[in-house]
Amino acid sequence: MNVKSIMECERRSLEKMKKYQLPNKFKKIGIGIIVLSTATIITNKLSIDNIDLTLTAKYGILLGLLVVSISKEKIEDELITNLRMQSYAFAFIAGVLIALSNPLFSYIANTVFEKQQENFQGMGDWQVLWILLSVQVFYFEFLKRMNK
Repeated sequence: MNVKSIMECERRSLEKMKKYQLPNKFKKIGIGIIVLSTATIITNKLSIDNIDLTLTAKYGILLGLLVVSISKEKIEDELITNLRMQSYAFAFIAGVLIALSNPLFSYIANTVFEKQQENFQGMGDWQVLWILLSVQVFYFEFLKRMNK
């Protein structure tokens, strides 16, 4: 395989990625969903205390993070696409490491400080998805600011 065919293959894969992105205006919509869901959780904790409303708001936060994550930037060039891919890779690795280490640290802390044996519990689906999406969004923003 020569260099030109490798570069052509990379260019085509980057072009395919653009098909799965939302327009830039959806970034503001995603942030709005996150803010509304967070306000709903806070209000629910302070006054209503409805478990179903809390669960719906938690998944609203995930939806907002996903919308922000897949929204295009105002200027979508090769650098931004590369930074986006780096942030997805970093989020995946960080998410797996956190998902594997968090239950172990919780078990050790519970055993040491509470002096009782608890069952070894893993993380829930919401926690894993929240870690993946939030790490990706924040790391992507960090990479953008570092490359300006």
